[in-house]
Formats: sequence, structure tokens, C-alpha cells
Amino acid sequence: MKVYVGIATHEGREETVKKTIESLKNQVNDIYLYDNTKEHINKTDNGKFYGLTLIQHPCYYFTCDSDIIYPVDYVERTISAIERNKTIVAYHGRRLKATGVNYYYGHSAYSFNNPLAQEFKIDVAGTGVCAFRTDYFNPTDLHKATDKRMSDLLFSLEALKQDKEITILAHTGDWIKGQKIDPNNTIAWTSRYDCDRQNEIADEIIKLKIEKGRHTY
Repeated sequence: MKVYVGIATHEGREETVKKTIESLKNQVNDIYLYDNTKEHINKTDNGKFYGLTLIQHPCYYFTCDSDIIYPVDYVERTISAIERNKTIVAYHGRRLKATGVNYYYGHSAYSFNNPLAQEFKIDVAGTGVCAFRTDYFNPTDLHKATDKRMSDLLFSLEALKQDKEITILAHTGDWIKGQKIDPNNTIAWTSRYDCDRQNEIADEIIKLKIEKGRHTY
């Protein structure tokens, strides 16, 4: 199957996104870049899913961020992990612990730039370092979501609704590299103190897991 990448970018990321694309271009068949500064609709980070609407056949789809440098074996290793786990995979994410808590501070978080010794199931995928087979999961309408700047939660809620699982993969802390950017130009930094909507979606995921009889943490 062919391999495609979806990236969303915005003002202030002109130089970093070039480096992101450079790190990926020789590993994939094509890269779909949704530039919110040029498109007539600002989809924010949901734009990384727009490429799904342009693909008519099953493929491996990688969702990536415009401030990350991906290693030369990123795609190869990640595809192997998809085939081994038969799930969505990611290198960043969260296990949700309880309802009624702050999304950013109340749950167990795992970062791509911190080492992780073993793989296990998680509730929320970090969509900057995530991949899946579209014949397993294909959220083609996610780019239309009215909630913005919270694509990790939207993606993971839709996966749960479709009974799809997410595996976080083991990795070293220096394999995937974040680029130096102004923290005020990141979603995580600017949203962490104003995250009522994120809290609501996280609570929805937990409640749906309970309805489905899935293990909660």
C-alpha cells in the first residue's frame, strides 16, 4: 500500500514546516499540506485530516506536525508496528484517569520526546506522531469538525466510537525531535489553562469506554 502524510500548518511555522517535510519526503508517496494561512477556511490542526478526502484507495496515513523532525526510519518502523498491533499507533498520548479533571494535568501523559520502554493501549493519540491503515480507520470528515485546536481528542473519540484501538509505541527520547518554536505558538501551551471543552471531550471518551465495557484507568 502507498503511504501518505497529512500536515496542517499556520502562520509562524514557515521555516519549521519546510524541515518537517524535508525529513519525510523520501519516506512516503505524497504529503498533503493544509496551510491555514493560504486556505479560505482555517481548519487549524484538523487540516491534517483533509488529505483523507483525496485518497480513493486503502493506504497508510500518517498525521504529522509542522514543528517536528522525523527520523529517517520513522515510516518504516511505524508501518511494522501497525502490522504487528493491528491498531492505530502513536508515539505520544494519554491514558484518561477520571472524569471532571483538567485534560492537561489530570491524566497520564506520554511524550514522544521522553523514552517509553514498552507499548500499551492508550485513550488519546497524539496526532502529530500517529499513523493508521485507512482500511482499519478512516475519519474522512474529521477536518470538518467545529471544535478546533483539539484534534487529538476528536480523533480518539471517533476511533472509540468505531471500536478502534490505539497503541502507544516504545521509543527513545531522542529519536523523534521537536523543533525550537515559541511556546505561545503551540496548542498545548496556549490551551492548558482554558480547556473546558477539552475536559468535556475527555469525559465523553471515559463515559463511552464504560458503556462499551472497556477497561478504564
